[in-house]
Amino acid sequence: MSKIPAAVCLLLMNYYAFSQEYIPPQPYGGKAQLRQFTEQELVYPETALQAKTEGNVIISAKIDQKGQVTFTRYKARVSPECDLETMRIFKMIEWEPGTFRGIPNEDSIQFEIEFNLRKYKRLCKQRGYSEILFPFEPVDTSGTIYQYKNLETAPHPIFTRENINLAGFVAANLVYPEAAIKQNLSGTVKIGFIVEPHGRISNTIVLNSLGAGCNEEALRLVHLIKWMPGTIHQQAVRTRMSISINFSLDQGPDGNFNPNIKSSYGDNAMKC
Repeated sequence: MSKIPAAVCLLLMNYYAFSQEYIPPQPYGGKAQLRQFTEQELVYPETALQAKTEGNVIISAKIDQKGQVTFTRYKARVSPECDLETMRIFKMIEWEPGTFRGIPNEDSIQFEIEFNLRKYKRLCKQRGYSEILFPFEPVDTSGTIYQYKNLETAPHPIFTRENINLAGFVAANLVYPEAAIKQNLSGTVKIGFIVEPHGRISNTIVLNSLGAGCNEEALRLVHLIKWMPGTIHQQAVRTRMSISINFSLDQGPDGNFNPNIKSSYGDNAMKC
């Protein structure tokens, strides 16, 4: 049996320790939320569709200790239109800085979008649209994110049913996780997000976690809601908000625990 030299063992141990203590920059909400957001936002440029242009655009960027993007460049290009669409989506993303031993560090990341005609056609069929429509115009294109309390008019949910509010919508659509029922788990999940000018949300992140499937159910519900965007100077703007969903089980006369759902939305204390 071959023996690994002591020096090599030490290097392997040091690398393992480093990998355990180092966390690279992450998009708000993690990679799963980033993928969902990218699939929500992507619009294949018409010129690229007509030319049947395909390929992967890759953006390389640096994220500083505050989670701010300080440098970007294209590492791989496809076409001017596809490149710009990738950059448009990238600029909407918020980042958590990388850390080493809990201390924020500057680091580099790569962001990639695949332009594939077959996949895009399937995506449009799945999500139900091929272009982004705005429920209120004109639209602020600066990318500035406003706080809920500073708006002229605040975002509000849009429901297809009349005489229903947010709490009623949540109560009608929430599926109380079986694991939470078995554990008799109650509490509040708070989800932070940005209402975009087109009325969908981005940068979703769990601000107050509960577990046993409640986080995932709260995220699912939040993504079902379409919004009328907030406005500043009579322009639709990006707005930072949060929703709190209270999971609780009330014991009924039959002795069984029944879900009691409450919800609210408004401002939050995420970074400005």
